[in-house]
Amino acid sequence: MTYILPHRLKPGATIGICAPAGFITEPGSLEIASLYLSERGYRVVEAPHVHRRWEYFAGTDYERLNDFNAMIRDPDIDVIMAARGGYGVTRLLPGLNYEEIAHSRKMIVGFSDLTALHLALLAQSGLVSFAGPMACPDFGHHNRSPLHHAHFEGMLQSGHHVSSPIKMPFTASDGEAGHLLRAQVGSGIEGILWGGNLSMVAHLVGTPYLPAIKDGILFLEEVGEEPYKIERMLMQLAHAGLLQKQRAILLGQFNRCEPTAASAAPYTLRSVVDFLKGWVHVPILQNLPFGHVRDKLTLPVGGHVRVSLLDERFYELEMSGYNAAE
Repeated sequence: MTYILPHRLKPGATIGICAPAGFITEPGSLEIASLYLSERGYRVVEAPHVHRRWEYFAGTDYERLNDFNAMIRDPDIDVIMAARGGYGVTRLLPGLNYEEIAHSRKMIVGFSDLTALHLALLAQSGLVSFAGPMACPDFGHHNRSPLHHAHFEGMLQSGHHVSSPIKMPFTASDGEAGHLLRAQVGSGIEGILWGGNLSMVAHLVGTPYLPAIKDGILFLEEVGEEPYKIERMLMQLAHAGLLQKQRAILLGQFNRCEPTAASAAPYTLRSVVDFLKGWVHVPILQNLPFGHVRDKLTLPVGGHVRVSLLDERFYELEMSGYNAAE
Protein backbone atom coordinates (compact mmCIF):
# COMPACT_ATOMS: atom_id res chain seq x y z
CA MET A 1 0.00 0.00 0.00
CA THR A 2 1.18 3.52 -0.82
CA TYR A 3 0.43 5.86 2.06
CA ILE A 4 -0.59 9.47 1.49
CA LEU A 5 0.51 11.91 4.17
CA PRO A 6 -1.68 14.88 5.11
CA HIS A 7 -0.25 18.36 5.43
CA ARG A 8 1.24 19.20 8.81
CA LEU A 9 -0.74 21.33 11.25
CA LYS A 10 0.55 24.90 11.23
CA PRO A 11 -0.04 27.76 13.65
CA GLY A 12 -3.13 29.72 12.68
CA ALA A 13 -4.58 26.85 10.65
CA THR A 14 -8.32 26.66 10.00
CA ILE A 15 -10.15 23.84 11.76
CA GLY A 16 -13.48 22.79 10.29
CA ILE A 17 -15.88 21.10 12.70
CA CYS A 18 -18.60 18.85 11.32
CA ALA A 19 -20.82 16.14 12.78
CA PRO A 20 -20.80 13.02 10.56
CA ALA A 21 -22.36 10.80 13.22
CA GLY A 22 -24.54 11.53 16.25
CA PHE A 23 -26.10 14.85 17.20
CA ILE A 24 -24.56 17.08 19.85
CA THR A 25 -26.05 16.20 23.21
CA GLU A 26 -24.32 18.72 25.49
CA PRO A 27 -25.75 22.25 25.08
CA GLY A 28 -23.03 24.87 24.73
CA SER A 29 -20.19 22.36 24.36
CA LEU A 30 -19.42 23.22 20.74
CA GLU A 31 -19.33 26.91 21.56
CA ILE A 32 -16.84 26.22 24.37
CA ALA A 33 -14.72 24.08 22.06
CA SER A 34 -14.71 26.69 19.30
CA LEU A 35 -13.72 29.39 21.77
CA TYR A 36 -10.89 27.27 23.18
CA LEU A 37 -9.47 26.45 19.74
CA SER A 38 -9.75 30.11 18.74
CA GLU A 39 -7.83 31.10 21.84
CA ARG A 40 -5.13 28.61 20.78
CA GLY A 41 -4.73 30.68 17.62
CA TYR A 42 -6.79 28.61 15.20
CA ARG A 43 -9.61 29.80 12.98
CA VAL A 44 -12.72 27.69 13.51
CA VAL A 45 -15.40 27.04 10.90
CA GLU A 46 -18.58 25.12 11.76
CA ALA A 47 -20.45 23.03 9.19
CA PRO A 48 -23.97 24.24 8.33
CA HIS A 49 -25.70 21.25 9.95
CA VAL A 50 -23.38 20.70 12.90
CA HIS A 51 -26.15 21.70 15.36
CA ARG A 52 -28.84 19.76 13.49
CA ARG A 53 -30.73 16.78 14.91
CA TRP A 54 -32.54 14.21 12.82
CA GLU A 55 -33.53 11.03 14.65
CA TYR A 56 -30.29 9.67 16.14
CA PHE A 57 -28.07 11.71 13.84
CA ALA A 58 -26.73 15.23 13.33
CA GLY A 59 -28.85 15.70 10.25
CA THR A 60 -29.88 13.39 7.45
CA ASP A 61 -27.28 11.26 5.72
CA TYR A 62 -27.42 13.70 2.81
CA GLU A 63 -26.79 16.71 5.05
CA ARG A 64 -23.96 15.10 6.97
CA LEU A 65 -22.29 13.83 3.81
CA ASN A 66 -22.60 17.23 2.14
CA ASP A 67 -21.12 18.98 5.18
CA PHE A 68 -18.10 16.71 5.16
CA ASN A 69 -17.60 16.92 1.39
CA ALA A 70 -17.90 20.72 1.47
CA MET A 71 -15.12 20.91 4.03
CA ILE A 72 -12.94 18.64 1.92
CA ARG A 73 -13.46 20.95 -1.07
CA ASP A 74 -13.01 24.21 0.85
CA PRO A 75 -9.39 25.29 0.20
CA ASP A 76 -9.36 27.43 3.36
CA ILE A 77 -9.94 24.50 5.73
CA ASP A 78 -6.82 22.66 6.84
CA VAL A 79 -8.14 20.24 9.46
CA ILE A 80 -11.50 18.48 9.76
CA MET A 81 -12.47 17.59 13.32
CA ALA A 82 -15.56 15.64 14.33
CA ALA A 83 -17.89 17.34 16.76
CA ARG A 84 -18.59 14.00 18.44
CA GLY A 85 -19.00 10.30 17.72
CA GLY A 86 -22.04 8.15 18.36
CA TYR A 87 -23.18 6.27 15.29
CA GLY A 88 -23.71 7.14 11.66
CA VAL A 89 -20.38 7.25 9.81
CA THR A 90 -20.80 3.82 8.23
CA ARG A 91 -23.96 5.09 6.50
CA LEU A 92 -21.80 7.64 4.68
CA LEU A 93 -18.92 5.44 3.54
CA PRO A 94 -20.33 4.50 0.09
CA GLY A 95 -20.96 8.16 -0.73
CA LEU A 96 -17.43 9.43 -0.08
CA ASN A 97 -15.07 10.37 -2.90
CA TYR A 98 -11.90 8.80 -1.53
CA GLU A 99 -9.67 10.05 -4.35
CA GLU A 100 -10.83 13.60 -3.70
CA ILE A 101 -10.31 13.28 0.06
CA ALA A 102 -6.81 11.88 -0.39
CA HIS A 103 -5.96 14.60 -2.91
CA SER A 104 -6.93 17.27 -0.38
CA ARG A 105 -4.38 15.86 2.09
CA LYS A 106 -6.28 17.39 4.98
CA MET A 107 -5.88 16.20 8.53
CA ILE A 108 -9.00 14.37 9.71
CA VAL A 109 -9.36 13.87 13.46
CA GLY A 110 -11.77 11.97 15.68
CA PHE A 111 -12.31 8.68 17.50
CA SER A 112 -15.09 6.25 18.45
CA ASP A 113 -17.46 6.00 15.46
CA LEU A 114 -14.89 7.92 13.38
CA THR A 115 -12.86 4.69 13.40
CA ALA A 116 -14.94 3.65 10.38
CA LEU A 117 -13.82 6.74 8.47
CA HIS A 118 -10.16 6.35 9.44
CA LEU A 119 -10.07 2.73 8.29
CA ALA A 120 -12.06 3.37 5.12
CA LEU A 121 -9.70 6.19 4.14
CA LEU A 122 -6.71 3.92 4.70
CA ALA A 123 -8.27 1.01 2.80
CA GLN A 124 -9.61 3.01 -0.14
CA SER A 125 -6.89 5.62 -0.63
CA GLY A 126 -4.00 5.10 1.78
CA LEU A 127 -4.60 8.48 3.43
CA VAL A 128 -3.25 8.72 6.97
CA SER A 129 -5.71 10.24 9.46
CA PHE A 130 -5.75 10.67 13.22
CA ALA A 131 -7.53 8.93 16.04
CA GLY A 132 -7.68 11.75 18.55
CA PRO A 133 -9.79 14.27 20.43
CA MET A 134 -13.08 15.62 19.16
CA ALA A 135 -14.62 19.03 19.68
CA CYS A 136 -17.42 18.43 22.18
CA PRO A 137 -16.26 15.55 24.39
CA ASP A 138 -12.66 16.73 24.61
CA PHE A 139 -12.54 20.51 24.10
CA GLY A 140 -16.12 21.46 24.93
CA HIS A 141 -15.70 21.80 28.69
CA HIS A 142 -13.26 23.30 31.17
CA ASN A 143 -11.79 20.04 32.48
CA ARG A 144 -9.67 19.48 29.40
CA SER A 145 -6.79 17.03 29.47
CA PRO A 146 -3.23 18.40 29.60
CA LEU A 147 -2.36 15.70 27.05
CA HIS A 148 -4.11 17.67 24.33
CA HIS A 149 -1.33 20.24 24.14
CA ALA A 150 1.47 17.68 24.12
CA HIS A 151 -0.11 14.88 22.11
CA PHE A 152 -2.60 16.63 19.86
CA GLU A 153 -1.03 19.90 18.81
CA GLY A 154 2.48 18.71 19.68
CA MET A 155 2.31 15.68 17.43
CA LEU A 156 0.37 17.17 14.52
CA GLN A 157 2.73 20.12 14.32
CA SER A 158 5.81 17.89 14.02
CA GLY A 159 6.93 14.95 11.92
CA HIS A 160 8.15 12.81 14.82
CA HIS A 161 6.62 12.26 18.23
CA VAL A 162 7.33 10.12 21.30
CA SER A 163 4.67 9.31 23.87
CA SER A 164 5.13 9.67 27.59
CA PRO A 165 6.02 6.39 29.35
CA ILE A 166 2.99 4.09 29.49
CA LYS A 167 2.63 1.94 32.60
CA MET A 168 1.61 -1.67 32.14
CA PRO A 169 -0.60 -3.47 34.67
CA PHE A 170 1.32 -5.40 37.29
CA THR A 171 -0.17 -8.69 36.11
CA ALA A 172 1.12 -8.07 32.58
CA SER A 173 4.68 -7.13 33.51
CA ASP A 174 5.52 -9.45 36.40
CA GLY A 175 6.57 -13.09 36.57
CA GLU A 176 6.22 -15.46 33.64
CA ALA A 177 3.90 -13.11 31.73
CA GLY A 178 6.42 -10.29 31.98
CA HIS A 179 9.32 -12.49 30.89
CA LEU A 180 7.36 -13.66 27.85
CA LEU A 181 6.37 -10.11 26.89
CA ARG A 182 9.94 -8.83 27.16
CA ALA A 183 11.16 -11.72 25.04
CA GLN A 184 8.50 -11.02 22.42
CA VAL A 185 9.15 -7.29 22.19
CA GLY A 186 12.94 -7.54 22.44
CA SER A 187 14.69 -4.37 21.34
CA GLY A 188 11.47 -2.98 19.85
CA ILE A 189 8.66 -3.71 17.40
CA GLU A 190 7.91 -1.54 14.37
CA GLY A 191 4.97 -1.42 12.02
CA ILE A 192 2.02 0.52 10.62
CA LEU A 193 -0.27 1.70 13.41
CA TRP A 194 -3.97 1.11 12.81
CA GLY A 195 -7.20 0.31 14.62
CA GLY A 196 -9.52 2.24 16.92
CA ASN A 197 -12.86 1.31 18.44
CA LEU A 198 -13.19 -2.48 18.63
CA SER A 199 -16.87 -2.57 17.66
CA MET A 200 -16.15 -0.57 14.52
CA VAL A 201 -13.10 -2.63 13.53
CA ALA A 202 -15.09 -5.85 13.92
CA HIS A 203 -18.04 -4.33 12.07
CA LEU A 204 -15.88 -3.64 8.99
CA VAL A 205 -14.58 -7.20 8.65
CA GLY A 206 -15.53 -8.53 5.22
CA THR A 207 -16.11 -5.06 3.76
CA PRO A 208 -13.96 -3.00 1.37
CA TYR A 209 -13.49 -0.46 4.15
CA LEU A 210 -11.13 -2.52 6.32
CA PRO A 211 -7.47 -2.12 5.32
CA ALA A 212 -5.46 -5.30 4.79
CA ILE A 213 -2.64 -4.55 7.22
CA LYS A 214 -0.04 -7.27 7.70
CA ASP A 215 2.80 -6.95 10.21
CA GLY A 216 1.10 -3.89 11.67
CA ILE A 217 0.48 -2.72 15.21
CA LEU A 218 -3.22 -2.83 16.03
CA PHE A 219 -4.68 -0.62 18.77
CA LEU A 220 -8.14 -1.25 20.20
CA GLU A 221 -10.46 0.38 22.74
CA GLU A 222 -14.10 0.05 23.75
CA VAL A 223 -16.77 1.59 25.93
CA GLY A 224 -19.90 0.24 27.58
CA GLU A 225 -19.60 -3.39 26.50
CA GLU A 226 -19.56 -6.45 28.75
CA PRO A 227 -16.31 -8.46 28.73
CA TYR A 228 -17.83 -11.49 27.03
CA LYS A 229 -19.03 -9.26 24.18
CA ILE A 230 -15.53 -7.80 23.90
CA GLU A 231 -14.12 -11.31 23.65
CA ARG A 232 -16.70 -12.20 21.01
CA MET A 233 -15.55 -9.29 18.85
CA LEU A 234 -11.90 -10.16 19.41
CA MET A 235 -12.63 -13.72 18.38
CA GLN A 236 -14.25 -12.44 15.20
CA LEU A 237 -11.00 -10.62 14.38
CA ALA A 238 -9.01 -13.73 15.29
CA HIS A 239 -11.18 -16.06 13.20
CA ALA A 240 -10.80 -13.63 10.30
CA GLY A 241 -7.02 -14.00 10.67
CA LEU A 242 -6.41 -10.33 11.47
CA LEU A 243 -4.92 -10.59 14.95
CA GLN A 244 -2.39 -13.27 14.05
CA LYS A 245 -1.04 -11.12 11.19
CA GLN A 246 0.00 -8.27 13.49
CA ARG A 247 3.36 -7.67 15.11
CA ALA A 248 1.72 -6.39 18.28
CA ILE A 249 -1.67 -5.52 19.77
CA LEU A 250 -2.08 -2.43 21.95
CA LEU A 251 -5.10 -2.51 24.24
CA GLY A 252 -6.33 0.94 25.19
CA GLN A 253 -8.94 1.95 27.73
CA PHE A 254 -12.04 -0.22 28.07
CA ASN A 255 -14.24 2.24 29.90
CA ARG A 256 -17.39 0.95 31.65
CA CYS A 257 -16.69 -2.57 30.39
CA GLU A 258 -17.59 -4.53 33.50
CA PRO A 259 -19.87 -7.55 33.87
CA THR A 260 -23.38 -6.55 34.83
CA ALA A 261 -25.85 -8.10 37.24
CA ALA A 262 -27.55 -9.70 34.25
CA SER A 263 -24.42 -11.70 33.40
CA ALA A 264 -24.59 -15.43 33.97
CA ALA A 265 -21.16 -15.26 35.64
CA PRO A 266 -18.73 -12.43 36.49
CA TYR A 267 -16.52 -12.94 33.45
CA THR A 268 -13.95 -10.14 33.66
CA LEU A 269 -11.87 -8.20 31.19
CA ARG A 270 -8.74 -9.70 32.75
CA SER A 271 -10.05 -13.15 31.81
CA VAL A 272 -10.59 -11.93 28.26
CA VAL A 273 -7.04 -10.60 27.98
CA ASP A 274 -5.54 -13.76 29.49
CA PHE A 275 -7.45 -15.87 26.99
CA LEU A 276 -6.41 -13.63 24.09
CA LYS A 277 -2.74 -13.92 25.01
CA GLY A 278 -2.96 -17.69 24.81
CA TRP A 279 -4.82 -17.60 21.49
CA VAL A 280 -2.93 -15.23 19.20
CA HIS A 281 0.70 -15.56 20.41
CA VAL A 282 1.69 -12.00 19.52
CA PRO A 283 2.80 -9.35 22.03
CA ILE A 284 -0.15 -7.70 23.78
CA LEU A 285 0.56 -4.46 25.64
CA GLN A 286 -2.14 -2.96 27.84
CA ASN A 287 -3.14 0.40 29.26
CA LEU A 288 -2.59 2.50 26.13
CA PRO A 289 -3.91 6.00 26.97
CA PHE A 290 -6.57 6.05 24.30
CA GLY A 291 -10.32 5.57 24.22
CA HIS A 292 -13.47 7.03 25.70
CA VAL A 293 -11.53 8.72 28.49
CA ARG A 294 -10.35 12.23 29.31
CA ASP A 295 -6.64 11.60 28.83
CA LYS A 296 -5.88 10.22 25.40
CA LEU A 297 -3.01 10.22 22.94
CA THR A 298 -3.47 11.26 19.34
CA LEU A 299 -2.57 8.27 17.16
CA PRO A 300 -1.83 8.29 13.41
CA VAL A 301 -3.92 5.65 11.64
CA GLY A 302 -1.55 4.53 8.91
CA GLY A 303 1.55 6.13 10.41
CA HIS A 304 4.71 4.32 11.43
CA VAL A 305 5.23 3.39 15.08
CA ARG A 306 7.97 1.78 17.10
CA VAL A 307 7.01 0.17 20.41
CA SER A 308 9.82 -0.11 22.95
CA LEU A 309 9.98 -1.37 26.51
CA LEU A 310 11.65 1.20 28.74
CA ASP A 311 11.99 -1.18 31.68
CA GLU A 312 9.97 -3.96 33.26
CA ARG A 313 6.89 -1.77 33.84
CA PHE A 314 6.80 0.89 31.12
CA TYR A 315 6.71 1.12 27.33
CA GLU A 316 6.57 4.00 24.85
CA LEU A 317 5.46 4.72 21.31
CA GLU A 318 7.70 6.51 18.84
CA MET A 319 5.62 7.73 15.90
CA SER A 320 6.77 9.00 12.50
CA GLY A 321 5.77 9.04 8.84
CA TYR A 322 2.31 10.48 9.48
CA ASN A 323 2.36 13.94 7.92
CA ALA A 324 4.22 16.11 5.45
CA ALA A 325 5.71 19.55 6.06
CA GLU A 326 4.75 21.00 2.67
